[in-house]
Parts: sequence; structure tokens; C-alpha cells
Amino acid sequence: MLKVKNNKCISRLADKSFRANKTRNIIAVIAIALTTILFTALFTIGSGAVESFQYNTMLQAGGMAHGAIKFAPPSIYEDVKSHPLVKETGFRMVTADSVDNPEFLKRHVEMYYEDQTCMDLSFISLKEGSIPQAENEIIMDVPSLDLLGVPARTGEKVTLLLTVKGKQVEREFVLSGYWEPVNPSMNVGFAICSRAYTEKYADELKYIYNEEPYMSGSVMYDLIFKSTRGMDKSMDMLVQDLGYSLDDRDDNYLAANVNWAYLSNSMGQDPVTMMTIAAALALIILTGYLIIYNIFQISVIRDIRFYGLLKTIGTTGKQIKKIIRRQGLRLSLYGIPIGLAVGFFIGKGIVPYIMAISNYNSGKVSVSLNPLIFVGAALFSLFTVAISTRKPGRMAAAISPVEAVKYTDSNADIRKKNKKSTDGGKIYKMALSNLGRNRKRTVLVIVSLSLSVILMNSVVTMTESFDLDKYLSTFVDTDFLAAHAQYFNNDYRSNEERVSETTIQAIEEEPGFEEGGRIFFYQDVSVKMPEPNPIHLNEHGAAVNAEGEHINVDENLYPRANLYGLEELPLARMDIVAGETDPDILKEKLDTGNYIIEGVDIDDYGKVYEDRIHYAIGDKVTIHNSNGQEKEVEVIAQIKIKYYTNSVRYSGVDYVFYTSRDGYEKLGGDMDSVMSYLFQCEDEKEGQMEQFLASYTENQEPMMSFESKSRYLDNFQSLKGTFTLVGGVLSLIIGIIGVLNFVNACITSIITRKKEFAALKAIGMTEKQTRRMVCLEGSYYAAGVVLFSLMAGSLFSLVVMGNFVIFWFTTYRFILWPMLMVLPFMVVMGLVVPYLTIRVTDKDSVVEMLREE
Repeated sequence: MLKVKNNKCISRLADKSFRANKTRNIIAVIAIALTTILFTALFTIGSGAVESFQYNTMLQAGGMAHGAIKFAPPSIYEDVKSHPLVKETGFRMVTADSVDNPEFLKRHVEMYYEDQTCMDLSFISLKEGSIPQAENEIIMDVPSLDLLGVPARTGEKVTLLLTVKGKQVEREFVLSGYWEPVNPSMNVGFAICSRAYTEKYADELKYIYNEEPYMSGSVMYDLIFKSTRGMDKSMDMLVQDLGYSLDDRDDNYLAANVNWAYLSNSMGQDPVTMMTIAAALALIILTGYLIIYNIFQISVIRDIRFYGLLKTIGTTGKQIKKIIRRQGLRLSLYGIPIGLAVGFFIGKGIVPYIMAISNYNSGKVSVSLNPLIFVGAALFSLFTVAISTRKPGRMAAAISPVEAVKYTDSNADIRKKNKKSTDGGKIYKMALSNLGRNRKRTVLVIVSLSLSVILMNSVVTMTESFDLDKYLSTFVDTDFLAAHAQYFNNDYRSNEERVSETTIQAIEEEPGFEEGGRIFFYQDVSVKMPEPNPIHLNEHGAAVNAEGEHINVDENLYPRANLYGLEELPLARMDIVAGETDPDILKEKLDTGNYIIEGVDIDDYGKVYEDRIHYAIGDKVTIHNSNGQEKEVEVIAQIKIKYYTNSVRYSGVDYVFYTSRDGYEKLGGDMDSVMSYLFQCEDEKEGQMEQFLASYTENQEPMMSFESKSRYLDNFQSLKGTFTLVGGVLSLIIGIIGVLNFVNACITSIITRKKEFAALKAIGMTEKQTRRMVCLEGSYYAAGVVLFSLMAGSLFSLVVMGNFVIFWFTTYRFILWPMLMVLPFMVVMGLVVPYLTIRVTDKDSVVEMLREE
């Protein structure tokens, strides 16, 4: 067979055929643009959210380093710096175990020496001044200076009260520079001294962390690896090569971790994340495929005689495929750029809403023009166009010239049957038969229209499943919670940080106050172990239990415990999981001091960690307090430890117990140690109460602070609104694609059946009957969408949404009202679109339509 250079001829044929199909082209360009919008918006939202979350997480983590080695000796610096996996190393020495100025009660301040690399990685950029050089020079952040009452001006004197290895010293520094923190909401300040300071106080800053738990003198190495992939493995290898172990039970243990801000280190290893991304991409490809494939399939059917004629003059099937493929690529040249631009701005507009409901709602929102967004979206769109045009191309290439002339819009594999009936000519039956002529196209149109309905119902199901009570119960048990500022910094240690009685009195006197209750905290208690004591010291001098797990113990090797005393309001709001549930009986027995409640740990979904329960109901426990007193009590119930509402907010012990106020006192509890005060307020007075507390804790007693239910309620509503917005935009775009698919199917079906309509008119069918028939066809489509959406949507909701819990605060609710609201619109569209199409296209006479080729 001779090879003929006919590429130019094929290109001209493709271009002329392209120009002859203006309606098809417009619909196809819109479809490709919408598909590209979906891809681009998804990639932009994903990229922008990851970029923003990562940046703001770095701010919370305190730096952009890939990882850090903590509390290490200064002597390993050169080994760390020269390691082949490490690109850059920052050096930070702890120069004080704590900064104790009373002005820093509500702002924790730390003191270090840092090199330039470390400061760059920690977002420290001086607004004015220079890096400290002399031994008495220092730089600080502006909020910390404000608390000290020191003007942000170089040369100012700064006095700091420092604790170094258990000894408190007061030192005066000169401010050589200052900076504004990048994350003003981060309640941690820093004082950076000079290298000369560390040399002057070298004896004081001697490294002894491996012998005694003093951080001063130890070094934090901030690391930038040569690759962000597999940073956990890189850190493991680095620590091992340094001669240390990451196992805290080993004698040569070295604390080290990677920066949890880098999502790239974990996303690829999370199967749920990868499955979610894959499912989203598959859904977009499917919706794009349905419309683009249908457009080209209908276009091929419409021009089938044209392709048959090309076959008669020698055009090969391969060349016809090339013509259709070229048309698809040309349409992509118009549709993809439009979709890239619109999709990027849609995604960029949605990212701030996602950030607004996150933990970083006051952070920076970053959506950069990442080329990978556009390249990825364009490639996926081209892939969708390629697979969508493949089958129509094969269909056009396979048909013979004779078949093309005789072709009717029906499935080739449907056998013709002679129908014997007296009512076969009824309009509604003819309309139903017409839908069965091309069942595949009918199914595709119904599925594409139903997808958006099912997706919208799923989005509403998810947001309606957001359980406000479950969400709020995690963070707040009552309308308000008042406590010392240190409590909210997870640093409540003793009755020195108690809630003042003047604060409680002021709250109770405020209009709108209903009822309140104190929670007392006593940490100087332990659990007496039976003899022989299963807890022992291992070869490294660390206390471990029988399973070899480290445990916090007192001087008797008894496990330390936390004991809470609850007044009536918090006692009544306990979440009991086992034991006595009657509140009156429970309080009566607890008041005797002979009974105790065990607190049990729970996960994010409120499920109890069964393996962390120490006792069964009825077991005896001997409580040993700091005064040497011992009391045997019986476990009467078990309740959930709620981190935010009935705990001290940090985990340092393995045993947690609760009792009533009277029982707490009889067990030797410190009655001055009021950890927190919970109270209820009249609904209409909540705003006024919040304003009062904000003013009171700012002006009267600045060491006090509070949390309110309204804060978490606002977060919940924002979260719900964002998911509704994102899901609604996605449903809308997919819905537009489905509508376009339906419109295109109606238009092409009517245009390709002109001769058929002319023949029907020639034998007596009126225009009114013709319009009624095509409208009935549209109504059958709508009926198919209604039935498929209700069945598939209900099944998807029950099987997938009902069993796939996305968030810990969701409670599944089966709903159908979103579908029921949209489906009437489908019925109207099914009638209106065919009616308008037949009116526009049915203007020629019967003779002209019969003559049409």
C-alpha cells in the first residue's frame, strides 16, 4: 500500500468540519472549560490549602526547619552539620530554664542564643537594630517588650528574671534590636542573647541534661534536609549515625522529630488522603467524560453520512479518527485556557473560607501561581478529552458507506421486532420507544444529570450530620469557663494559679448568672501499689511497670495521680461510661470519702481506650497523698476525661480520679486549689457576660482568663458554611455539565430525526402532536433522573455516607429533601428544553425536510 502525504488534506477536512458544527463547538468548549474549571479549582484549593496550612502550621510549630534535634550536647554540632543528608543546620542553645518576670504571666517567654540560620528558620527578622554581639546585648519581640513596659527602641535597658539550673538570677541587658512576630496570635515570646553571653557564663551553661533534667546549656539543632521526602527516615538515619537512639528507653536516647508542618512528609503515606484525592479526580474525569463523550458521539451520529462519504472517496478509518481527535484538541485549545483562568480564581476565592474555619483563622492565606496547578489541570483535561473522543472516533471509523446512508439513531445491537398492537401509535408510547432507540445515550444523560443531584444531597447530608452538641461537648460543658491564664496555656501546676474568689464573686453578681461550680485539683497524690511493687527502676534508672513502659512515680515508686473535686454543676455534667449513674446516689456516696470515680481516656470520637482502664467497678484503690495519709476507696464509676473541660489540660500521669467536693476534702485535697470555675448564663445575657469577662480579665484581674461557648459555636457555623460552599460550587458545576449534556442530546436528537418528523407529518401527525411527543421524551428523561437519583442517592447515603465518618463531631442523618427540592426543576427542564428546541428547528416544510441529505 502506497503512503500518501495527505496530512494537510486531513487537517483541512478536520478544520472545515469543525467550522460547520458551530452549535456542537460552543457546547463542547463550555463542557471542556467546565471540566477544566473543576480540575483547576480542585488543584488550586488543594495547593492553596496545603500551602496556607503548611505556612501557618510552621508559625505554630515555631519554624520552617524540616526537623530538630532537642536537648543535645553542643559537641555534636560539626557532626550534624557535615552529615550527607543535611543541607543546613541551625544552632540554638537554651540559656535559661525559664524567664520568670511576673509581667510574663500570660505570655510564656524563652531565652536562647541562636545563630543566623536558626533565626531565619524561626521567622525572626529584625525591624530595627542588629544581632547582639556584646555579652549584655539582647534582642526581643515587641509584644514581650510591651509587657515589660520597655519601649521598642535600641539601647533600652531590659531586666530579666532567669532561672538557670534551679537558681534564680536577675540580669540586666541592653536592647540591640527587636522584631514584630510573624504570628501575633502565638502567645510565646523570645529573648535572644549573644554568643559572648554563652562564653561568659559557660560554667553556668554546662551541658548536664543527660544527668539532670535542666534544659539550660543544651542545644536545639534545626535541620534542613536535602529532600523533604521521607524526612522521618532521614532523621532516624542521622540520629543513628551520630551514635544515639530514638528509643527513650535506651541510655543513649536523643530527642528528635521532624516538623509536623510539612504535609508532604505524611500525605503520601496516608491512604485515606490518597483515596480521597483519587476519588475526587475520578469523579471529575467521569463527569467530564460523560458530557464530552456524549457531545462527540452525538456529533458523529449527526455527521455519520459525511464520514460515510469520506469512506467512499478513500479516507481510511485511521484518518477519520485523526479528524475527530484533531477537532477535540482544537476545542481544548479554546476551552482549557478559559477553564484554567476561571478555575484558579474560584479556587483562590474558596481557600480563605477553608482557612477561616481552621485553627489558623487569623493566619496568612497563601495561594501562589504554582505552575503545577495549571499543568496538572491541563493534562487531566486533555486526558479527559482524549478518552472521550476515542470511542466516537472508533465508531465513525468502523462504519461502512452503505451503513452510513442507512444509519438511524439507535443501538446497533437492538433487534427489530414487529409489534402487533392496536394502540402502538399513541404519542406517549412513541416517545418511550424513541428513548429506547439509543439506550446507551439515554443512560449517559440520566447518569450525568443525576450525579449533581446525588452529590448535592451528599454535601447537605454531610453538613446536616455536623452535630453541634457533640462538637461543643468536646470543648465546653457550660456556657463559660473561667480560670487562671496559666490554665489556658496548659501550664496549671499548683494553687498559685488558682481561680481567685474575687473573680468568682464578680461573676456570680453579674446579671444573667444562673449557676456555677468549682473544679478543685490536687496533684500531690499517688496510687499505693501492692507488694511486691511491680514498678521498678530499669538499668538506666527510669521507673517502668511490669510491661517495661515508663511511668511517672513518686519517691515510693507509686504511680502519680491527679485528683479532682467537683462541685454540683460539673459533677452533674459528667459523662459516665460505667458504674453508678444515679446522680443523687453517686454524690451521697462520694461525699463519704469512701468512694472514687476513675477517669478514662477517650479518642477524638469519644471512644474509650479500653486498654488504658486500670480498674473494674468495685475495685479497691489506696490513695496516698503528699502528707503521708492513705485512704482505701472503692471505684464506684468511670467517666470520660474531657481534655478541655474537666482536666488540667496536660498529660503527665496515668491515673486520674474524680470525686465530689466533700469527698475531695476528706481525701486530703487542697481546698485552695480551685483549678477552674464553670457556669451557666441566661441565653439573652450571654453577650453581655462575655463583654464583662473580657473587660474584667483585662483590667481588674489580668491574670485571669476565660473561654465561652459562643466562640466554639462561631467556629462550628463557619466550618459548616465552608463545606456547604465548596460542595455547592462543585455540585453546581457538575449540574451545569449535566444540563448541557441533556440540552445537547435533545438538540441533536431532534436535528438528526428531521426526516422522521417529516414522514410522520406526511401521514397525518400534527405539529402539536410532534411537540407533545418530544416533550414527553424529555419528561421521561426527567422521570429517569428522579428514579435514579432517589435510588442511587439513598443507597449512596446509607452505604457510604452512613459508614464513612469524616469528622469526630458528625452524627449521620439520612435526608432526601435536597433531592426532592431539585427534582421538580428537572421535570420542568425535561419539558421546556425539548419544546423550545422543536420550535426553533421545526420551521422547514415537509418537502424540504424530506429532501435534506
